[in-house]
Amino acid sequence: MSTNKRIRIKKCCGLKQVDDIEYILNNNSILKYTHLGIILVPNKARSFPLGDSDKFKELIDKHNGDINVVGVVQKQTFENIDSILQNHKSLPVTHIQIHDSDPEWFNTISKLHEKYPHLKFIKRFVFPKDCDVIRNIIQTDEYNKLINNLNEKLSILFDSENGGNGEVQNWHGINEFLQNNQNLNDFNIIIAGGLNPQNVRECITTIKGINGVDVSGGLEGDIIGTKDKNKITDFAANTEI
Repeated sequence: MSTNKRIRIKKCCGLKQVDDIEYILNNNSILKYTHLGIILVPNKARSFPLGDSDKFKELIDKHNGDINVVGVVQKQTFENIDSILQNHKSLPVTHIQIHDSDPEWFNTISKLHEKYPHLKFIKRFVFPKDCDVIRNIIQTDEYNKLINNLNEKLSILFDSENGGNGEVQNWHGINEFLQNNQNLNDFNIIIAGGLNPQNVRECITTIKGINGVDVSGGLEGDIIGTKDKNKITDFAANTEI
């Protein structure tokens, strides 16, 4: 886990190569990544090859399962997500990340929670478009009555509409929104979008209310889906401020 007092979630997403996963796990006593993200959306440049699920689980088990694994879905139904989990039971997923604007997103989460009570969830929100939805989560019982202790099961992620495109978010606007909605302190708040080893320190110091950072393309070299090990190391170091 991260030793930074505020940054509790350090997520490396878009992992596709088993070698990259193994590098992080073998060096994580220093790197301190808390979450590994894999894309479960089919036919994307960073889609995780589900045929490597067994290898992935072996690596996680080798390291005593001491890390979270996030399966990222987008515009996929409960039935589709359930099919992936059922057909690849060795996939060591601990979280599902809903990365779209489908109004039925919470129904999907509720169904997954009912069938897989061990799972936790991350929901992508777009700033400022989704601010009213976020306020509704914290100011009403609409969501919490369906999943008890929702703040322990659901993390809030600020990212662009599609994600993975390197679009830097409005850090100052998000910071102001979080400062004006202190009830969100009960939730994990994660920032993504255009992060890299050079700007993550500035991001953390600008947005006072976040406790998580999420990086994908910012750790790649010339090949999409292949991480640069120096960038993996430098990003990890620059979150420890």
